Amino acid sequence: MPSAARLIERRLVWRGLLIALLIALPACRQATHTLVLAAALLPSELPPYRAVLSAFEHDTGWRVVVVPQQYADIRRALAAEATAGSGTLDLVELDIYSLAAAAADVAVLDEAALGDELAALIPSAVRVGDVDGLRFLPHRLTWQALIYNHAVLGAPPRTWDELLAVARAHPGRIGIKGALYEGLTCDVLPFVWSAGGSALAFDDPGTRAAFHFLAALAPSLNPQSAVFREASIAEAMARGEIVLELNWPFAMSLFADQGLAPQPIRSAPLPAGPAGAATVLGGGYLAIPRGAPHATAALGLARFLLSAPVQRELHQRLGWFSARRDVAPTGDETLLAGFAAMRDAVRARPEIADYPLLSRLWQEAFRAVAFEHVDPDTALATAARRWNAERRAAPSPQG
Repeated sequence: MPSAARLIERRLVWRGLLIALLIALPACRQATHTLVLAAALLPSELPPYRAVLSAFEHDTGWRVVVVPQQYADIRRALAAEATAGSGTLDLVELDIYSLAAAAADVAVLDEAALGDELAALIPSAVRVGDVDGLRFLPHRLTWQALIYNHAVLGAPPRTWDELLAVARAHPGRIGIKGALYEGLTCDVLPFVWSAGGSALAFDDPGTRAAFHFLAALAPSLNPQSAVFREASIAEAMARGEIVLELNWPFAMSLFADQGLAPQPIRSAPLPAGPAGAATVLGGGYLAIPRGAPHATAALGLARFLLSAPVQRELHQRLGWFSARRDVAPTGDETLLAGFAAMRDAVRARPEIADYPLLSRLWQEAFRAVAFEHVDPDTALATAARRWNAERRAAPSPQG
């Protein structure tokens, strides 16, 4: 499995490629019809993704240059081109977390031109992309599930009570992505929702129940949980330092490449709390920059990528989950079974302008309870006071 240093090195390489491509592409376009698509692809994902695009190139005569990049770098490039008033990017993929912030930099889409492809999408996934008009389309969806060591645990915990029993039987070997970043919010909100709490309320009974449970779980967390992120927690899992974690489907692909999945590492649904089970919606959404050189052709490419045959192929080749109602998960019975089982429990994060503040408060409240041993009610009361004092607008009813 790639180390954290290797992942950082790869990100720097991809960032350099993005800069080089954006400098060179204007000259290339003089000789050919070229669309530029920036997407958050892993190095291993690029060849099969390019193969999928070959049908579009053959049928339309457009060449597609795929620029694999981190979402943050795509967002910066998009913002820079919006400021300049023109650019090179025709179609971009953005993290669902950044849609509201990027809305002003992308165009409102022609829904009529999307035709049947738009109607086939899950309505809740489409609503996420409607930010003062439909600006974003769900390229791929993802969500978290439980990843556990089957050789150590046998059956995974199905409920909070079972999870707490596992944690107490394996002290120091429970992982959570506890660094101060969005991934921690994605680990915390499933517990809040599973207790009947709201992502918009720090002081309701469900939220308090969730945080009291997390306080009981905290003594069993791996000591490195305070700095874990997606890659580092997966590395700890591969080394056998932890026996379970919450993570995204990409982690199972990494474990499979290492010969560690589906044995001993497997996936399972997240343990159910008093109000059932829940998980956070993630994924990439397509958008057309305001200054896209070929906006009409870019919309055609977006429609191609959302079509049923392409979505099925992306699921089969890359394990991506589709927002189409007619493309259901069919993942390997032991590799992605836990993720497929969570499809109906997926919930979107609140779609509000002040979401970055809200997310930061969830992170700080959890870290206060788990790592600083602050009483859960005290930590939540502090978060509630800051939320009420600092938010700029009334929250939406979602959450």
